[in-house]
Amino acid sequence: MRTVRITIAALFLLSVAAVASAQATRTWISATGADANPCSRTAPCLTYASAISKTATGGIINSIDPSSGGTVTITKSILIDSSPDFGHILGSGTNGIIINITDPADTASTVIIRGIDIHGGGTGFDGIRILSAKKVIIENCRIERFTGQGIDIVSSVLKTQVIVRNCRITNNTSQGISATFTGAGSTVLYVEDSEISQNGSSAIDLIANASAIVGNCHLIQNGSAGVFAQAASTDADVAFSKLEQNIIAASAQNGGTIRLYNSHLTHNTTSVSGNVLDPHFSHGRVGACNEFAPRSDEVVASRDGKFCGLFVEAQGIRAVRKGAITDDCRRRLERGLRRSFPVAMLGVLRARSSMCS
Repeated sequence: MRTVRITIAALFLLSVAAVASAQATRTWISATGADANPCSRTAPCLTYASAISKTATGGIINSIDPSSGGTVTITKSILIDSSPDFGHILGSGTNGIIINITDPADTASTVIIRGIDIHGGGTGFDGIRILSAKKVIIENCRIERFTGQGIDIVSSVLKTQVIVRNCRITNNTSQGISATFTGAGSTVLYVEDSEISQNGSSAIDLIANASAIVGNCHLIQNGSAGVFAQAASTDADVAFSKLEQNIIAASAQNGGTIRLYNSHLTHNTTSVSGNVLDPHFSHGRVGACNEFAPRSDEVVASRDGKFCGLFVEAQGIRAVRKGAITDDCRRRLERGLRRSFPVAMLGVLRARSSMCS
């Protein structure tokens, strides 16, 4: 009897080893592939779901052509790269991608999604739903027309990092990106070089236990805030970004905090609401006015708030009308005339237009 048990256990271990060895470190999908294939370069699979089952933890899935890979649930560290030709996911009536890594042996717990057009068809739930992972990187993706969020972060992993880079998230019924963490600690969101526009609610919504760093982004025409920090456990730093034509550009409520750095806040119904700090004089928010002057006119202020001068640029020639003559003003004006980068870097406040009184 003992011999039989040992034999059965040995066969089980051998079968597990055979399955593990059958998983490749790199697989492929194609519009002409078949899920019965081994997902090799010469015999690709059709869908991401089939490819991920045949790819080892930490492996890579590539697209041979602009294929429609179908919706997928990711339960292990993986890189899905469909660039340079966009792969496609149609998530009608479901989620586009679910990320849920719970295996403690997967210590990296990292997912990278690159070069995929994720479309909800007007009936999909969320574009990307993150339930559990240490790190998720989303690059060069388009996410649109879901009834929920473009990206919904509800991770149960402490200090989950979500990096969104060079993406377009648009026309979703709810938020562009929402983030919350259910336990003690926080989720950290980084959004850079991305457009989040025309969503039914906020572009970026930090609900609870979440922080965000937003850089060089366009948050445009959203149905609520460009950036919304809802609770005392949420905060955001927004730099070199455009927050335009939203209901509110930036809103920090219930003890939340938003810090603005050299960003444009223009043509919003309300510029800011709540605890929004503006230490570096973001453009276009002068007093209660929500307009700004042409890009060529810039007011330079000294550290003590004195008017230094007004830069005027015409036909590539930069001139200055001087105000107060102090050493600090002189240095700031000289820097502005010498350097080609925006004077905003030196503490510039955009001049008010004629509509701002």
